[in-house]
Amino acid sequence: MSREEYLNELKDKLTENNIPGVDSMIEFYDEAIADRIEDGMSEEDAVAAMEDTDSIVRGAKLDKPLATLVADRVKEKHKEASTSGHGTLFVVLAIVGFPIWLPLLIAFTAIIFSLYVSLWAIVISIYAVELSFAVGAVVSLLGCATFVMGHIPFATALALLGSAGILGGLAILLWKPIVAITKWMIDLIKMIFRGIKSLFVK
Repeated sequence: MSREEYLNELKDKLTENNIPGVDSMIEFYDEAIADRIEDGMSEEDAVAAMEDTDSIVRGAKLDKPLATLVADRVKEKHKEASTSGHGTLFVVLAIVGFPIWLPLLIAFTAIIFSLYVSLWAIVISIYAVELSFAVGAVVSLLGCATFVMGHIPFATALALLGSAGILGGLAILLWKPIVAITKWMIDLIKMIFRGIKSLFVK
């Protein structure tokens, strides 16, 4: 397949599936092919080394919001029913089944939303712990400073200084692991929701 054929095929499939930003995607893959050719590959080899157009379209679909994917899937099913001569039946069944599928849709949406909130709550909780260590260190240090004004005894000031050192040390030591865990959680959230979205993508 030539470079032009590959890009035209990709453009047609992206347009057919209502993928936003088609021109920028075509430009990106055109540059990717050009880079391979500059590295010494022939045009055909460069195109063959690219991801197949169906996989690109599927990935672009998974980047759509879940509500859009559900709506696209319903339109697709209606189009298939209309093509086979059952368009009216599809609409009738959708109306008759309204008391069934609407509560199921609401329940599904609630579950997805709860899962999303719960996963992000874990991320927020991790940072809350880190923030509590940092704030605790600062507060302990400020409390220790009141010794100079004679508000607290030396033993208390020493204890506060030790607490500030421990909490500050924990805040510093845990920062990198927390950032790593956060990145892992974000990747996990993306993976889970792409998996859910894939249920609505061919």
